[in-house]
Amino acid sequence: HLLRSSVYSMLQTVFICLILALGAMFFSRDANVLVLQPIERMIALVQKIRNNPLYAMKLGDESYRERAENAESGGDERPTGKDAQARGFMGLVRRLNLCCRQKVVKEQTMETKILENAIVKLGKLLALGFGEAGSEIIVKNMGDDTATVNAMIPGNKVDAVFGFCDIMHFTDTTEVLQDKVMVFVNQVAEIVHSIVDAWHGAANRNNGQAFLIVWRMREEFTEEVRAKMGDMSVVSFAQVLAAVNKSAVLKDYREHPALLARIPNYRVRMGFGLHYGWAIEGAIGSDFKIDASYLSPHVNMASRLEAATRHYQVAVLVSEPFVQICSSEVASTFRAIDQVTFKGGMSTPTRVFSVDLSGEGLKGKYIGSNASGRGQN
Repeated sequence: HLLRSSVYSMLQTVFICLILALGAMFFSRDANVLVLQPIERMIALVQKIRNNPLYAMKLGDESYRERAENAESGGDERPTGKDAQARGFMGLVRRLNLCCRQKVVKEQTMETKILENAIVKLGKLLALGFGEAGSEIIVKNMGDDTATVNAMIPGNKVDAVFGFCDIMHFTDTTEVLQDKVMVFVNQVAEIVHSIVDAWHGAANRNNGQAFLIVWRMREEFTEEVRAKMGDMSVVSFAQVLAAVNKSAVLKDYREHPALLARIPNYRVRMGFGLHYGWAIEGAIGSDFKIDASYLSPHVNMASRLEAATRHYQVAVLVSEPFVQICSSEVASTFRAIDQVTFKGGMSTPTRVFSVDLSGEGLKGKYIGSNASGRGQN
Protein backbone atom coordinates (compact mmCIF):
# COMPACT_ATOMS: atom_id res chain seq x y z
CA HIS A 1 0.00 0.00 0.00
CA LEU A 2 2.83 2.43 0.81
CA LEU A 3 4.57 1.56 -2.46
CA ARG A 4 1.40 2.20 -4.47
CA SER A 5 0.85 5.52 -2.67
CA SER A 6 4.43 6.56 -3.41
CA VAL A 7 4.04 5.72 -7.09
CA TYR A 8 0.82 7.75 -7.29
CA SER A 9 2.52 10.69 -5.59
CA MET A 10 5.43 10.53 -8.02
CA LEU A 11 3.06 10.36 -11.00
CA GLN A 12 1.08 13.26 -9.62
CA THR A 13 4.26 15.30 -9.17
CA VAL A 14 5.45 14.48 -12.71
CA PHE A 15 2.03 15.38 -14.11
CA ILE A 16 1.98 18.73 -12.28
CA CYS A 17 5.53 19.49 -13.45
CA LEU A 18 4.54 18.65 -17.02
CA ILE A 19 1.50 20.93 -16.86
CA LEU A 20 3.58 23.75 -15.38
CA ALA A 21 6.28 23.27 -18.02
CA LEU A 22 3.71 23.36 -20.86
CA GLY A 23 2.05 26.42 -19.36
CA ALA A 24 5.38 28.18 -19.00
CA MET A 25 6.27 27.34 -22.62
CA PHE A 26 2.99 28.70 -23.97
CA PHE A 27 3.19 31.79 -21.76
CA SER A 28 6.80 32.54 -22.68
CA ARG A 29 6.03 32.07 -26.36
CA ASP A 30 3.15 34.57 -26.16
CA ALA A 31 5.38 37.01 -24.27
CA ASN A 32 8.10 36.64 -26.91
CA VAL A 33 5.75 36.95 -29.89
CA LEU A 34 3.56 39.73 -28.54
CA VAL A 35 5.99 41.81 -26.47
CA LEU A 36 9.71 41.02 -26.61
CA GLN A 37 10.16 40.47 -30.35
CA PRO A 38 8.24 43.65 -31.36
CA ILE A 39 10.25 45.69 -28.84
CA GLU A 40 13.51 44.26 -30.20
CA ARG A 41 12.42 45.10 -33.75
CA MET A 42 11.56 48.66 -32.72
CA ILE A 43 14.93 49.11 -31.01
CA ALA A 44 16.66 47.79 -34.14
CA LEU A 45 14.68 50.24 -36.31
CA VAL A 46 15.65 53.20 -34.13
CA GLN A 47 19.29 52.09 -34.22
CA LYS A 48 19.25 51.86 -38.02
CA ILE A 49 17.68 55.31 -38.33
CA ARG A 50 20.22 56.68 -35.83
CA ASN A 51 23.15 55.32 -37.85
CA ASN A 52 21.75 56.30 -41.24
CA PRO A 53 18.70 58.61 -41.29
CA LEU A 54 18.25 58.17 -45.05
CA TYR A 55 17.80 54.42 -44.47
CA ALA A 56 14.29 55.24 -43.19
CA MET A 57 13.25 55.79 -46.81
CA LYS A 58 14.23 52.21 -47.60
CA LEU A 59 12.46 50.92 -44.48
CA GLY A 60 9.25 52.52 -45.66
CA ASP A 61 9.58 50.91 -49.08
CA GLU A 62 10.24 47.49 -47.51
CA SER A 63 7.12 47.80 -45.35
CA TYR A 64 5.10 48.60 -48.45
CA ARG A 65 6.45 45.56 -50.24
CA GLU A 66 5.76 43.33 -47.22
CA ARG A 67 2.13 44.47 -47.12
CA ALA A 68 1.78 43.84 -50.84
CA GLU A 69 3.27 40.36 -50.52
CA ASN A 70 0.98 39.51 -47.59
CA ALA A 71 -2.05 40.67 -49.58
CA GLU A 72 -1.03 38.51 -52.54
CA SER A 73 -0.41 35.44 -50.35
CA GLY A 74 -3.89 35.66 -48.83
CA GLY A 75 -3.23 37.32 -45.47
CA ASP A 76 -3.10 35.36 -42.20
CA GLU A 77 -1.76 31.84 -42.06
CA ARG A 78 -4.31 29.09 -41.49
CA PRO A 79 -3.85 25.68 -39.89
CA THR A 80 -2.87 22.94 -42.31
CA GLY A 81 -4.93 19.80 -42.88
CA LYS A 82 -2.70 17.77 -40.57
CA ASP A 83 -3.21 20.27 -37.74
CA ALA A 84 -6.98 20.15 -38.24
CA GLN A 85 -6.93 16.37 -37.95
CA ALA A 86 -4.64 16.24 -34.95
CA ARG A 87 -5.91 14.13 -32.10
CA GLY A 88 -4.93 13.51 -28.53
CA PHE A 89 -4.15 15.78 -25.64
CA MET A 90 -1.42 17.85 -27.35
CA GLY A 91 -3.61 18.46 -30.40
CA LEU A 92 -6.47 19.64 -28.22
CA VAL A 93 -4.17 21.96 -26.24
CA ARG A 94 -2.70 23.31 -29.47
CA ARG A 95 -6.12 24.07 -30.93
CA LEU A 96 -7.39 25.69 -27.76
CA ASN A 97 -4.24 27.78 -27.50
CA LEU A 98 -4.54 28.80 -31.17
CA CYS A 99 -8.13 29.95 -30.73
CA CYS A 100 -7.24 32.06 -27.70
CA ARG A 101 -4.12 33.45 -29.35
CA GLN A 102 -5.94 34.55 -32.52
CA LYS A 103 -8.11 36.96 -30.51
CA VAL A 104 -5.14 38.27 -28.54
CA VAL A 105 -2.91 38.65 -31.60
CA LYS A 106 -5.51 40.74 -33.45
CA GLU A 107 -5.56 43.20 -30.54
CA GLN A 108 -2.08 43.22 -29.02
CA THR A 109 0.01 42.60 -32.12
CA MET A 110 -1.88 45.38 -33.82
CA GLU A 111 -0.81 47.81 -31.10
CA THR A 112 2.87 46.88 -31.32
CA LYS A 113 2.67 46.97 -35.10
CA ILE A 114 1.20 50.47 -34.92
CA LEU A 115 4.17 51.58 -32.83
CA GLU A 116 6.60 49.90 -35.22
CA ASN A 117 4.97 51.51 -38.25
CA ALA A 118 4.94 54.87 -36.45
CA ILE A 119 8.73 54.67 -35.97
CA VAL A 120 9.22 53.91 -39.67
CA LYS A 121 6.89 56.76 -40.69
CA LEU A 122 8.55 59.26 -38.36
CA GLY A 123 11.96 58.23 -39.68
CA LYS A 124 10.79 58.56 -43.26
CA LEU A 125 9.26 61.98 -42.55
CA LEU A 126 12.57 63.07 -40.99
CA ALA A 127 14.44 61.91 -44.09
CA LEU A 128 11.94 63.63 -46.39
CA GLY A 129 12.00 66.86 -44.40
CA PHE A 130 15.74 67.18 -43.78
CA GLY A 131 17.08 65.31 -46.80
CA GLU A 132 20.74 64.47 -47.29
CA ALA A 133 21.84 67.90 -46.09
CA GLY A 134 20.16 67.35 -42.71
CA SER A 135 21.32 63.80 -42.08
CA GLU A 136 24.18 65.04 -39.88
CA ILE A 137 21.69 66.95 -37.70
CA ILE A 138 19.60 63.81 -37.18
CA VAL A 139 22.64 61.64 -36.43
CA LYS A 140 24.04 64.02 -33.81
CA ASN A 141 20.71 64.53 -32.05
CA MET A 142 19.67 60.87 -32.04
CA GLY A 143 23.13 59.86 -30.84
CA ASP A 144 22.56 61.95 -27.71
CA ASP A 145 20.86 60.06 -24.86
CA THR A 146 19.11 63.20 -23.58
CA ALA A 147 15.67 64.41 -24.68
CA THR A 148 16.92 67.85 -25.76
CA VAL A 149 17.15 68.76 -29.43
CA ASN A 150 20.01 70.91 -30.75
CA ALA A 151 19.40 71.61 -34.42
CA MET A 152 21.70 74.63 -34.63
CA ILE A 153 24.95 72.75 -35.14
CA PRO A 154 27.90 74.15 -37.13
CA GLY A 155 27.88 73.58 -40.87
CA ASN A 156 30.26 71.45 -42.93
CA LYS A 157 32.11 72.46 -46.07
CA VAL A 158 31.40 70.04 -48.90
CA ASP A 159 32.11 69.79 -52.62
CA ALA A 160 29.14 69.02 -54.85
CA VAL A 161 27.50 69.40 -58.21
CA PHE A 162 24.60 71.82 -57.85
CA GLY A 163 21.73 71.56 -60.29
CA PHE A 164 18.89 74.02 -60.60
CA CYS A 165 15.78 73.41 -62.68
CA ASP A 166 12.84 75.75 -63.11
CA ILE A 167 9.36 75.55 -64.64
CA MET A 168 8.95 78.27 -67.26
CA HIS A 169 5.87 80.54 -67.53
CA PHE A 170 5.04 79.67 -63.93
CA THR A 171 3.38 82.99 -63.06
CA ASP A 172 0.88 82.67 -65.91
CA THR A 173 0.35 78.99 -65.09
CA THR A 174 -0.41 79.82 -61.46
CA GLU A 175 -2.93 82.51 -62.39
CA VAL A 176 -4.73 80.11 -64.72
CA LEU A 177 -4.68 76.92 -62.64
CA GLN A 178 -5.35 78.63 -59.30
CA ASP A 179 -5.82 75.94 -56.60
CA LYS A 180 -4.79 73.17 -59.02
CA VAL A 181 -1.28 74.60 -59.34
CA MET A 182 -0.12 72.50 -56.38
CA VAL A 183 -1.10 69.34 -58.25
CA PHE A 184 0.75 70.61 -61.31
CA VAL A 185 3.96 71.37 -59.40
CA ASN A 186 3.89 68.01 -57.61
CA GLN A 187 3.42 66.19 -60.91
CA VAL A 188 6.56 67.84 -62.26
CA ALA A 189 8.40 67.26 -58.96
CA GLU A 190 7.57 63.54 -59.08
CA ILE A 191 9.30 63.27 -62.46
CA VAL A 192 12.32 65.36 -61.44
CA HIS A 193 12.91 63.75 -58.04
CA SER A 194 12.43 60.14 -59.14
CA ILE A 195 14.86 60.43 -62.06
CA VAL A 196 17.44 62.37 -60.05
CA ASP A 197 17.27 59.80 -57.25
CA ALA A 198 17.86 57.00 -59.77
CA TRP A 199 21.09 58.78 -60.80
CA HIS A 200 22.34 59.19 -57.20
CA GLY A 201 21.31 62.82 -56.80
CA ALA A 202 19.42 64.29 -53.85
CA ALA A 203 16.55 66.76 -54.00
CA ASN A 204 17.26 69.53 -51.50
CA ARG A 205 15.04 72.56 -51.91
CA ASN A 206 11.67 73.15 -53.55
CA ASN A 207 11.06 76.86 -54.18
CA GLY A 208 7.68 76.87 -55.85
CA GLN A 209 8.52 76.26 -59.49
CA ALA A 210 12.25 75.68 -58.89
CA PHE A 211 14.12 72.63 -57.59
CA LEU A 212 17.65 72.51 -56.17
CA ILE A 213 19.38 69.18 -56.80
CA VAL A 214 22.70 68.15 -55.26
CA TRP A 215 25.23 65.48 -56.20
CA ARG A 216 27.49 65.49 -53.14
CA MET A 217 31.15 64.54 -53.54
CA ARG A 218 32.50 62.60 -50.59
CA GLU A 219 36.10 62.98 -49.48
CA GLU A 220 36.99 59.41 -50.42
CA PHE A 221 35.80 59.87 -54.02
CA THR A 222 38.53 59.47 -56.61
CA GLU A 223 38.78 61.62 -59.72
CA GLU A 224 37.15 58.84 -61.72
CA VAL A 225 34.19 58.64 -59.34
CA ARG A 226 33.80 62.42 -59.36
CA ALA A 227 33.74 62.36 -63.16
CA LYS A 228 31.01 59.72 -63.07
CA MET A 229 28.96 61.84 -60.66
CA GLY A 230 29.25 64.77 -63.05
CA ASP A 231 28.25 62.59 -65.99
CA MET A 232 25.25 61.22 -64.08
CA SER A 233 24.00 64.73 -63.32
CA VAL A 234 23.99 65.54 -67.04
CA VAL A 235 22.24 62.28 -67.91
CA SER A 236 19.62 62.79 -65.21
CA PHE A 237 18.69 66.28 -66.45
CA ALA A 238 18.56 64.98 -70.01
CA GLN A 239 16.15 62.26 -68.89
CA VAL A 240 14.06 64.80 -66.97
CA LEU A 241 13.81 66.93 -70.11
CA ALA A 242 12.69 63.91 -72.12
CA ALA A 243 10.26 62.68 -69.44
CA VAL A 244 8.57 66.07 -69.10
CA ASN A 245 7.92 66.17 -72.85
CA LYS A 246 6.75 62.52 -72.98
CA SER A 247 4.65 62.52 -69.81
CA ALA A 248 1.06 61.47 -70.42
CA VAL A 249 0.00 63.42 -67.33
CA LEU A 250 1.65 66.69 -68.36
CA LYS A 251 0.40 66.28 -71.93
CA ASP A 252 -3.09 67.27 -70.77
CA TYR A 253 -1.87 70.82 -70.04
CA ARG A 254 -1.07 71.31 -73.73
CA GLU A 255 -4.81 71.10 -74.42
CA HIS A 256 -5.91 73.31 -71.49
CA PRO A 257 -8.09 76.06 -73.05
CA ALA A 258 -7.22 78.77 -70.51
CA LEU A 259 -3.48 78.08 -70.76
CA LEU A 260 -3.60 78.13 -74.56
CA ALA A 261 -5.50 81.41 -74.47
CA ARG A 262 -2.84 82.95 -72.19
CA ILE A 263 0.22 81.30 -73.82
CA PRO A 264 -0.18 80.11 -77.44
CA ASN A 265 1.24 76.63 -78.11
CA TYR A 266 1.69 76.10 -74.37
CA ARG A 267 3.56 73.08 -73.12
CA VAL A 268 5.50 72.37 -69.93
CA ARG A 269 9.02 73.67 -70.47
CA MET A 270 11.93 73.67 -68.03
CA GLY A 271 15.37 75.26 -67.85
CA PHE A 272 18.41 73.59 -66.24
CA GLY A 273 21.70 74.84 -64.80
CA LEU A 274 24.68 72.80 -63.54
CA HIS A 275 27.72 74.02 -61.62
CA TYR A 276 30.47 72.43 -59.52
CA GLY A 277 31.92 74.00 -56.39
CA TRP A 278 31.92 74.11 -52.60
CA ALA A 279 29.15 75.00 -50.17
CA ILE A 280 28.42 75.03 -46.45
CA GLU A 281 25.97 72.27 -45.57
CA GLY A 282 23.87 72.68 -42.44
CA ALA A 283 20.78 74.07 -40.71
CA ILE A 284 19.45 77.51 -41.66
CA GLY A 285 16.96 79.22 -39.36
CA SER A 286 16.27 79.27 -35.62
CA ASP A 287 14.84 77.09 -32.89
CA PHE A 288 11.38 77.86 -34.27
CA LYS A 289 11.98 76.66 -37.85
CA ILE A 290 15.00 75.30 -39.68
CA ASP A 291 15.78 74.17 -43.20
CA ALA A 292 18.71 71.91 -44.01
CA SER A 293 20.33 73.30 -47.13
CA TYR A 294 23.51 74.73 -48.70
CA LEU A 295 24.92 78.26 -48.62
CA SER A 296 27.51 79.35 -51.16
CA PRO A 297 28.02 81.57 -54.22
CA HIS A 298 28.31 78.29 -56.13
CA VAL A 299 24.70 77.42 -55.30
CA ASN A 300 23.66 80.83 -56.61
CA MET A 301 25.75 80.17 -59.70
CA ALA A 302 23.60 77.16 -60.61
CA SER A 303 20.50 79.34 -60.22
CA ARG A 304 21.98 82.08 -62.43
CA LEU A 305 22.88 79.53 -65.11
CA GLU A 306 19.30 78.25 -65.18
CA ALA A 307 17.93 81.80 -65.42
CA ALA A 308 20.28 82.48 -68.36
CA THR A 309 18.77 79.64 -70.39
CA ARG A 310 15.95 82.02 -71.38
CA HIS A 311 18.43 84.61 -72.67
CA TYR A 312 20.44 82.09 -74.72
CA GLN A 313 17.32 80.15 -75.79
CA VAL A 314 18.73 76.77 -74.70
CA ALA A 315 17.50 74.10 -72.30
CA VAL A 316 20.66 73.35 -70.30
CA LEU A 317 23.60 75.58 -69.35
CA VAL A 318 26.71 74.39 -67.50
CA SER A 319 29.74 76.23 -66.15
CA GLU A 320 33.41 75.67 -66.95
CA PRO A 321 34.23 74.23 -63.47
CA PHE A 322 31.52 71.64 -64.06
CA VAL A 323 32.84 70.77 -67.51
CA GLN A 324 36.30 70.21 -66.02
CA ILE A 325 35.13 67.43 -63.67
CA CYS A 326 33.16 65.53 -66.33
CA SER A 327 34.67 62.75 -68.38
CA SER A 328 36.15 63.64 -71.75
CA GLU A 329 33.39 61.74 -73.56
CA VAL A 330 30.63 63.79 -71.94
CA ALA A 331 32.57 67.07 -72.00
CA SER A 332 32.98 66.74 -75.78
CA THR A 333 29.20 67.08 -76.18
CA PHE A 334 29.13 70.56 -74.61
CA ARG A 335 29.22 73.71 -76.77
CA ALA A 336 30.89 76.89 -75.50
CA ILE A 337 28.63 79.88 -76.10
CA ASP A 338 29.91 82.76 -73.94
CA GLN A 339 32.17 84.01 -71.16
CA VAL A 340 30.38 86.09 -68.54
CA THR A 341 30.38 87.18 -64.89
CA PHE A 342 27.11 86.36 -63.17
CA LYS A 343 25.77 88.75 -60.55
CA GLY A 344 25.48 86.86 -57.25
CA GLY A 345 27.56 83.99 -58.59
CA MET A 346 31.32 83.63 -59.03
CA SER A 347 33.30 86.86 -58.85
CA THR A 348 35.48 85.99 -61.86
CA PRO A 349 34.35 85.56 -65.47
CA THR A 350 33.58 81.99 -66.42
CA ARG A 351 32.91 80.25 -69.70
CA VAL A 352 29.36 79.01 -70.21
CA PHE A 353 28.56 75.87 -72.16
CA SER A 354 25.32 74.64 -73.64
CA VAL A 355 24.01 71.08 -73.75
CA ASP A 356 22.08 71.12 -76.99
CA LEU A 357 18.93 69.17 -76.18
CA SER A 358 15.33 69.54 -77.26
CA GLY A 359 12.57 67.23 -76.10
CA GLU A 360 9.66 68.77 -77.99
CA GLY A 361 10.03 66.37 -80.92
CA LEU A 362 10.01 63.24 -78.77
CA LYS A 363 7.22 60.73 -79.19
CA GLY A 364 6.00 58.04 -76.85
CA LYS A 365 4.89 58.15 -73.25
CA TYR A 366 6.66 58.54 -69.95
CA ILE A 367 4.76 56.15 -67.69
CA GLY A 368 6.13 57.37 -64.38
CA SER A 369 8.13 55.86 -61.53
CA ASN A 370 7.90 52.25 -60.47
CA ALA A 371 8.26 50.85 -56.96
CA SER A 372 11.99 51.35 -56.91
CA GLY A 373 11.69 55.02 -57.80
CA ARG A 374 13.22 54.67 -61.28
CA GLY A 375 11.50 56.17 -64.29
CA GLN A 376 10.23 54.07 -67.14
CA ASN A 377 10.47 55.31 -70.72
